[in-house]
Amino acid sequence: MNTPARCGACRAPTPDRARFCPECGAPLAGRAPTAESRRLVTAVFVDLVSSTVLAESLDPEALRRTMDRYYATCTTAVAEHGGVVEKFIGDAVMAVFGAFVSHDDDALRAVQAACTIREALAELNAGLEQAVGVRIDIHCGIATGEAVVSGAANGGARVVGDVVHTAARLQSQARPHEILISDETARLVGAWVRREAVGPLHLKGKREPVTAWRVVGLLDAPDQEDLTAMIGREDELARLNDAFTVACRTHRGRLVTVSGSAGVGKSRLVREFLRGPPAGQATVLSGACQPYGSGLVHRPLAEAVRSLPGGWEQAVALLEEHHVNAARAVTALGVALGAREENSLPVSVTEIGWAFRCLLEVLGRRSPLVLVLEDVHWAGPTLLDMIRETAEGVRDADVLVVCLRRPDEAPGGPPGTASGRRNTTSAPYPVPDRSAELTLGPLSSEQTAELVARLADRSEVTPQLAHTSEETLAWVVRECDGNPLFAELLLEDLADGRSAARGLPTSIRVLLTVWLDRLPETDRAVLERAAGAGGSFTSEDVRALAADSPGLTSHVVHTAVGRLLASGAIRPAGHPDRYRFTRLLARDTLYEMTSKARRATWHALLADRIEAAHGGTTAGTDLAHHLESACRLLVEVHPGDAALPALTLRASRALVAEGYLALERRDLPSAVGLMERGRTLVPDGQPEHRVLAVRIVDACAALGRWDEARKAVAVAELRCGGEPSTLRTCAILRRTIALRTGEDLGSACVDTPPSEDDHLGWCRSHQLSSLRHFAAGRIGAAEDAVRDALERARTLGDTYEENRLLASLCELTQWSPTPLPRAIALCEELAARFDADRSLLVPILLTRARHLALAGDLDEALADIVRARRHCADLGLVLGAVAADQTAGLVESLRGAHRTAARRYTAAARRLGELGQTTTAATLTVYAAREHFRASDPRYAAGIRVTADAVLETHALAVRHALLAHVAARAGDRGGAATAVDHAA
Repeated sequence: MNTPARCGACRAPTPDRARFCPECGAPLAGRAPTAESRRLVTAVFVDLVSSTVLAESLDPEALRRTMDRYYATCTTAVAEHGGVVEKFIGDAVMAVFGAFVSHDDDALRAVQAACTIREALAELNAGLEQAVGVRIDIHCGIATGEAVVSGAANGGARVVGDVVHTAARLQSQARPHEILISDETARLVGAWVRREAVGPLHLKGKREPVTAWRVVGLLDAPDQEDLTAMIGREDELARLNDAFTVACRTHRGRLVTVSGSAGVGKSRLVREFLRGPPAGQATVLSGACQPYGSGLVHRPLAEAVRSLPGGWEQAVALLEEHHVNAARAVTALGVALGAREENSLPVSVTEIGWAFRCLLEVLGRRSPLVLVLEDVHWAGPTLLDMIRETAEGVRDADVLVVCLRRPDEAPGGPPGTASGRRNTTSAPYPVPDRSAELTLGPLSSEQTAELVARLADRSEVTPQLAHTSEETLAWVVRECDGNPLFAELLLEDLADGRSAARGLPTSIRVLLTVWLDRLPETDRAVLERAAGAGGSFTSEDVRALAADSPGLTSHVVHTAVGRLLASGAIRPAGHPDRYRFTRLLARDTLYEMTSKARRATWHALLADRIEAAHGGTTAGTDLAHHLESACRLLVEVHPGDAALPALTLRASRALVAEGYLALERRDLPSAVGLMERGRTLVPDGQPEHRVLAVRIVDACAALGRWDEARKAVAVAELRCGGEPSTLRTCAILRRTIALRTGEDLGSACVDTPPSEDDHLGWCRSHQLSSLRHFAAGRIGAAEDAVRDALERARTLGDTYEENRLLASLCELTQWSPTPLPRAIALCEELAARFDADRSLLVPILLTRARHLALAGDLDEALADIVRARRHCADLGLVLGAVAADQTAGLVESLRGAHRTAARRYTAAARRLGELGQTTTAATLTVYAAREHFRASDPRYAAGIRVTADAVLETHALAVRHALLAHVAARAGDRGGAATAVDHAA
């Protein structure tokens, strides 16, 4: 048998004598006629209904034009879906799919073509009905089966077989506007077509009744079908079922992390769990993490919202109907999804996490809910914290969160481990009774053998495996190492005729390379460009990278995407026309197999598209990822490229801008990572090094990473090129770090002050002075220094510095001589300014509560504390809740409710002790003892006793001595009282 000829552009098999490739349209050389062959085809018959009435109603010329449009509609639809019009029989059109070029979705293409014809004729009918009062109606029959094919696709084609007669008989039985398909066709199109059972039909010339189906419509995203029943995993499945049951029984969120290597069966286990009881009737949301876009921690949550039946609109409706703080939640989620614009301050990731938890609670109170997050090994610390806090924070709702991750690539561990800003435990999960981790290992040898046997016997496998020897199957069992994905790829390789005796490397990269090499070149070309686009992609992304391949037209790309979907190589990713690789390792392998120069070009093109689409506003995009990748690759292959300096500048600016946005949103780990990556691309001697050092130090300080803060200063000093203002600012930063960490750097003053017009340098110098004054107890001077810094920040136009300083100024008013009316007015101004960022709003509210209480407005002070508590509960602000207890202690004391005040101080002290802040905890214990004494409660003695050897702040030490003086005086010990007073002074 001769090897079939293939297209030089797309390598698709081509029929003899064809002038153009039926796959991509490329011109072909002339060839001899093809011999007949036996093939599996799908035949389509389309015919007019009541064509006699149409002929009677129209002038012959008008009838000819109408019929020409009808024939053109049919021919175009068939050709666009890869079929061939075999002949015209009167008013009927016969087409065939798979006669010359086979596709695994020929049956689906046939149904799609028929639906396209039916829809296209609606436009033609609109004009006919208006002009002459008649319309064209069709009826259609489609059947799939074996046929003998001869001739050529561009003329003289002949298809003979029972399948043709069956399609013609189904068409004659179909009513107007109806499409009937055979049972075989229905099985092949599967979940892509919505259909209804018809019949059995008694067709002319058929001895037995024929089962048929009526096509109702097309479906966009069928559920993934598994090739075989799941092997093993009974224990893991039982644990998932148990976790779901407990979540429903306790009405609290639970978190389960499924961990295992690529291809071991994590997604398969979850699909099995979701199909069976008890989770089979639950609402399911799904999203996936990506290996880039560090600052976009909300993307998986946004995907999950879109996966809700009804999507974003349904989420909004549910929140507005069932949540008391719907407006804030909808705004935060809308920003995450790109459905709402940020009004002023960026919406913090904490706010987004709270809003997402609100939606889960609303859904989980209506019916059980399962949230599935895939590829969590790509999640950064902030997202891991958001997932943990979301699961653990759900109240009065039946919610199970299931995370899937690979253990070898996790940057921060599974959700709930010591990866986040508030979780410092080394235990696997901070709440063991509400979190669990399932680790999937390889299948046993017996289980692997059973899986391989089932895969080899499944009907989808090509005939080459029908006579596979037991020895060959045993080789597959050994080589796949208990990994179901490896077993499937090895069997597919055998199905293509490769001998097991030749052997295959066991690495997954090579296995995936073998699989990719078997793809049609068009499909592979699409996947190569899809891999360049990233974790998810659209058809337009592929087309944008196809300038070097004229054969990749829009239709070719669309058709290839359809095939890849049907084969399971890719899957829908939430948005219309957005897809994701089913096997992430396939994406990685394809990406690595593409030349670095080509990848650099693709990344630069994608960055250009993003900038053009967003008009220069790149927040929330993958711009930084593509520019950084283009730079890195271009440096490796063309270090002297003339375009490299400009490209590097764009990349550094994009990374730094995304880092600054993450910093403003309080996504501190991502902010540090993005700014450091941007800094590596900034050329030496550039002024950006100074601002980056300031911002990185701020973020590291907030995270308690003082060594990283010192390193950031050192890098700026090294790379600033000796620029004086940068060196002076670095000196200020070094002394600031030393003051905050208790280091001894000798002189507390900066040797050389900044120049008069160096506003950033003076801003940071004044902040250092404020810290020094505060440490020495000179509160008024500290406040004056902050005001000086604030003036410089405003001159600079730096809202980041301004917001930080305003918050510091507000908190300083608690100890400074600022008059109460002025302090309260400042708090009210800042409360309005920071309303969109509750992380900043909480300390403002508590400061205002303190001032209101001192001014005698105790009820309004308590109201502010209640508001602050609610925000802390929503966002999981532990220290904010402690501060609320401390402030409440003061207010209750001023109200004369000393027992209540003591309880508040004691609760705050206990929580701080748990967090390791023992000095402040001891201070609050002293305050609690004072309130017990005022209430004549003997428990004051315990407070005095436990703080006897504690390290106390200066003010707390004075309070303790004063309390001892009161105790001595009450006991009649005048000498002891006098001594204590002397110590207090």
